[in-house]
Amino acid sequence: MKGSQRQQQILQCAKRVFAERGFHAASISHICEAAGIGRGTLYQYFDNKKAVFTALLREVLARVHALMEEQQTVSYPPPERLRRADILRFSAGRLRRLLDTVFDDERTLRILLREAVGLDVDIENILSEIDDTFIRIVERDLIEWQRVGVVRPLDARITATVMVGGVEKLALAALRSEGPVDLDALADGAVRLHTLGLLSDNVPD
Repeated sequence: MKGSQRQQQILQCAKRVFAERGFHAASISHICEAAGIGRGTLYQYFDNKKAVFTALLREVLARVHALMEEQQTVSYPPPERLRRADILRFSAGRLRRLLDTVFDDERTLRILLREAVGLDVDIENILSEIDDTFIRIVERDLIEWQRVGVVRPLDARITATVMVGGVEKLALAALRSEGPVDLDALADGAVRLHTLGLLSDNVPD
């Protein structure tokens, strides 16, 4: 197995271990057992458990940055060509895309929202950068919607921060239940809650 493939195997196994056991209860031995490797092999790629965890978070950050670049080319139609249902559907789709990018599976979602917060300064800095990039994507959407007349005048940065915070709280609440997290329902509910209060009177029913 090539070095890059082995590293990815370790990260995928570590993701499962962290999600099932929690960061503090998990050990290097647990990760090695899940990956079917010896400790010496793991230490060729990572210095310690925190380094493995940090690498998982940096993968999330890289995906968010890539999505931000990808979405720079999106064009927004003028409001006279849209109905509220169109905007809700479009916005929910974009939010679901963000959720898929940040939390590519439920294990990552559980790690980020239940395990990563408060671990140490380095990890907090990565989480803050993920949050800030998420907020900037939403902020950019709001600014563009304002430009085409779909959203009323508002402070896009503050509104985006509130929206992202609300989505994170909804995701955390969902994770406290025993069932799987329904990201479609989360995206649709969050968009309806925020968007219907943001649309201008120019948008027909």
